[in-house]
Amino acid sequence: MRAAATVLGALGGVSCLVGGTAALIVGGADIVVIGGWITVAAGVVGIVGGVLGRARPVPAALLMALAAVTAALVAPGVIPAIADQALLFIAYLTGGALLLVGAIMAFVSRKRLTRPQSTESIE
Repeated sequence: MRAAATVLGALGGVSCLVGGTAALIVGGADIVVIGGWITVAAGVVGIVGGVLGRARPVPAALLMALAAVTAALVAPGVIPAIADQALLFIAYLTGGALLLVGAIMAFVSRKRLTRPQSTESIE
């Protein structure tokens, strides 16, 4: 499951990176440019989270969730700029969903610490 979280995080980060870059290219209002840069940063954080998915699942889950939330918060500014290109629009939305699913999968696949069972009986 960690391998799937790694792949989902990396693909989601790349999709957000592409969407943010497209918003920067289209440009326009200041909110689009700022949202584009924030989306690019969220894509990079998502890629880093995806790469960490195998070795460190809890930090990877936190990074991917942070990237998904950040991309979702700036979506109202970015989506109008890329809404004309259907492929970019769908890639942006899918990237956020992949990051969220990757974060959930990385968090679920963590190893839980268990307390050692005592061999002595309490009397």
